[in-house]
Amino acid sequence: MRQAIVRGDPSTYPDWFDGKRRQRPLIVARWVPIAMVGLPVAVLFAIVVYPTIWMFYHSLRDTNITGLFTGNHAYIGFANYGTVFSSDRFQDSLVHLLQYLSFGAVLQVILGCVLALTLYEVVKSNLWRTIILILLVLPMMLPPSIVGVLWRFLLTPSNGAVNQALLDLGLIASHIEWFNAGVSLWSIIIADVWNWTALPLLIIYSGRVSLPPAVYEAARVDGASQWKVVRRITLPMLKEVIAIAFILRFTDAFKFVDLVYVMTSGGPAQTSELPTYIAFQRGIREFAIGEAAAYAIIIFAISAILVTLFLQYMKRVMRAQGLA
Repeated sequence: MRQAIVRGDPSTYPDWFDGKRRQRPLIVARWVPIAMVGLPVAVLFAIVVYPTIWMFYHSLRDTNITGLFTGNHAYIGFANYGTVFSSDRFQDSLVHLLQYLSFGAVLQVILGCVLALTLYEVVKSNLWRTIILILLVLPMMLPPSIVGVLWRFLLTPSNGAVNQALLDLGLIASHIEWFNAGVSLWSIIIADVWNWTALPLLIIYSGRVSLPPAVYEAARVDGASQWKVVRRITLPMLKEVIAIAFILRFTDAFKFVDLVYVMTSGGPAQTSELPTYIAFQRGIREFAIGEAAAYAIIIFAISAILVTLFLQYMKRVMRAQGLA
């Protein structure tokens, strides 16, 4: 068997090599692949699958904080789901969520794309690129609770820095009441855009760096303008990367609680509530565990359906372009 093994020139091996015997086979022990696969599966089950099953179970029962610990809760079927869907509070929160997705998540991706391409195409010094990138990413490093407190001070109607700057520039004639009904959700969107635009910026900038330079050299030889190169080459090649950035911000919108709680607490008169915040209120502060679980399951189903439809749309677009 040893003679059947293909070897190189024996003179290239040290003297001790041929006499050395392996103490154990090269194949690893049977438990190693089982542990490497089983441990992540167990962790995934513990932090994702089991809580989802637990929530669905309690969404079908009239669980409150007392019954949660004593086990005294009765099966009520889909009554909690009916309560959620018939609630004007939940329906209004869906409108607020649509507003946030349209003007918050979409704006973050657009700004991130513009900043990433501007940083790569305009700034030629790697040192300055790094410095500017670090400065742009700094807001994302702050906890959302700190961001909420910071922007609550900045948007203070009487003497906040934002109102004062707008007055000095002559853009407004009087102070804007940022936390009044109809405006409070916009104040949250402004703070969230400032906080999280850096995430799509990093994703799109990384995608732009990875594009092949040969394509751009050919475009320059053909005399294409900078704008035409961006529109005809860069954006189409970054389409999948931009879609990933949007999906990440889109899914984050369905677990958006921090800024709402810190800046407005859903007010005034529930005009800045989002579905996740209502679930938080009902479950953590009002102890309606069953109804809060129904909220969570509904939010999960809506987000999963919308993300699936978006991915199917992207797949059809890529197939039409011959990329998939």
